[in-house]
Amino acid sequence: MASTQEDTITMIRPEHLIQTLHLFSPSLPIGAFAFSQGLEAAIESRRVHDAESLRWWCDGVMRFSLTTLDCHYAIRAYRADSESVFREVNTELLASRETRELLQEDLLLGAALKRWATDQDVDVPEAEEYSLVCLYGWISARYEIPEDWLISGILWSWLDNQMLVAAKAIPLGQNALQGVLATLKPVIIDCVGLSRRSATKEAHSTVPLLSILSAQHETQYSRLFRS
Repeated sequence: MASTQEDTITMIRPEHLIQTLHLFSPSLPIGAFAFSQGLEAAIESRRVHDAESLRWWCDGVMRFSLTTLDCHYAIRAYRADSESVFREVNTELLASRETRELLQEDLLLGAALKRWATDQDVDVPEAEEYSLVCLYGWISARYEIPEDWLISGILWSWLDNQMLVAAKAIPLGQNALQGVLATLKPVIIDCVGLSRRSATKEAHSTVPLLSILSAQHETQYSRLFRS
């Protein structure tokens, strides 16, 4: 018998929502505010210079990199049935980082989230290094956060951080940034559905410009952010 909407609501307890908000909060002390994930270099090159180009940038990165690469591995970490499987997934994602900055960002934020998880008494597999999104997947499973909420949380926290970067580096006002967020909400919903379909396929990222700009950012003369 198919589950009714009431059954679904009953299964998702309020504490799951609170745990999701806590885990993906911008105030979580992992230092994400220090990184732009290539956006600062895109702004420096004038590829992103206003609200519309910011929307274009975020849409493309979410659809063709975060969803098909980061979220793919987050789901695999979420579904990992042993510590050895988690370590395998974690190693694969770290190996996929195409520039030094993107790798260092993932490692530094992953290490910070590992310390936070330890402080919260969350059992995390031992590994030499941690990817942030793989830890998000593992911790979300321990907290019984629904899989779709995991993906939504990853995408929303990334998008929220991009707005903070744009506010400082373009700069754009809050009304313009809120307009960009509003137009990108449906994109997140699309990406959640895409992540379900791509979870069993090969992970990939098809945004070479992000890698190029990230590499250029390593030698950018003046910058506010670490990536």
